[in-house]
Amino acid sequence: MTDSSLSPSWLPDQPVLLAQLATGIMEYAQLAASDQDFSLPYPANLQLALNKLTLLAWHQGAPAPASVVGLLQLAEEQFGKWTIILPDSDIDLDESLLAYGRPTRACEELGSLRGDVEGEIRENALMRAVMDKARSADAPHSYVAFRELLIRRPAITELELDTQLSKPDLALLSAEVREAYDPVPPEAVADGVVRTCGGCDGLRLPLDDDRTWVCADESCPAPGTPGAEHAVSEGARWLRRELRTFVVAPGHAELRIADAVAAMGVPVALWPDFDACDLSVFDDRHWVADVKAWRNPVRLAHRLRDRLFAVPAEAEKAFIVIGREQVKAHPRYVARLRKACPQVRPGQRVVAVSEAEFLRLVRARVEAEA
Repeated sequence: MTDSSLSPSWLPDQPVLLAQLATGIMEYAQLAASDQDFSLPYPANLQLALNKLTLLAWHQGAPAPASVVGLLQLAEEQFGKWTIILPDSDIDLDESLLAYGRPTRACEELGSLRGDVEGEIRENALMRAVMDKARSADAPHSYVAFRELLIRRPAITELELDTQLSKPDLALLSAEVREAYDPVPPEAVADGVVRTCGGCDGLRLPLDDDRTWVCADESCPAPGTPGAEHAVSEGARWLRRELRTFVVAPGHAELRIADAVAAMGVPVALWPDFDACDLSVFDDRHWVADVKAWRNPVRLAHRLRDRLFAVPAEAEKAFIVIGREQVKAHPRYVARLRKACPQVRPGQRVVAVSEAEFLRLVRARVEAEA
């Protein structure tokens, strides 16, 4: 790693550069997916990122992208293949910002570190509206039902959506539920059919050859499993991107953990007190948990240092729980997270653990109290 103290003052800050590039890519992807015909100029964040990357390349004696188009092509490459090195950035060499023309999970995480990603703002606005309406009606079950629907049905037909909204818990939030879903993108339709994934009930999208279909959710528990196919005439809809990232991705683990805890005969609540935490376990001396599905543990550490969840005073223990998909991809995930974020090391008020370790701790308490 280079010594940043020896770098010229005019060199761009690498994390900011990557955050602007990631944000620009997501803005461009949103424009490309809209019904409007794309026209120049490109999003300002892309041009700013190109300018800064050009400065960095010049300093390193490496070739720089000649245009925004070249920058987008570079974004398809794994960071390990870039001739411009980014030693001060929290990236893995096997990550890229674009895959098959779509922003990756790494791109979304890098963009969100700036704290002003449009998608995050929209997500927060919608979730606040849902919480406010459910709280005003004293209907916590409606809030839970809303989140469960989004996690279990990221892709849904119009008929099924109408059926779900006829349920009492969801009827209160029918407008917000409809706002959460967009029509499926054109690339998800082939031969008049929309394909879903059996692992997460989201969409499968085609690769470059238009014959190979893959799950669009990088956090899917079983991405190689084909799901149901729906005729486009059924009006299939897809959860908005930012909700897939910030609600569905950790939601896989949240529901799975809740089911496993309930199977032990232990009381468990999902998103209690309108999302004070993700899980509350045990009625007496309860434990609380915040479940995370970030791809990169160091990027998550940055977020936690800025925004660690507030632990209720009455909670006996508190945890940051890392889903099994993330631990499988990075076997040392929890160790790297603890190293980068001292606030979640053992002995602290909040401790980072894996999904498997959390369930072992719950079971150990159950056995000790039996």
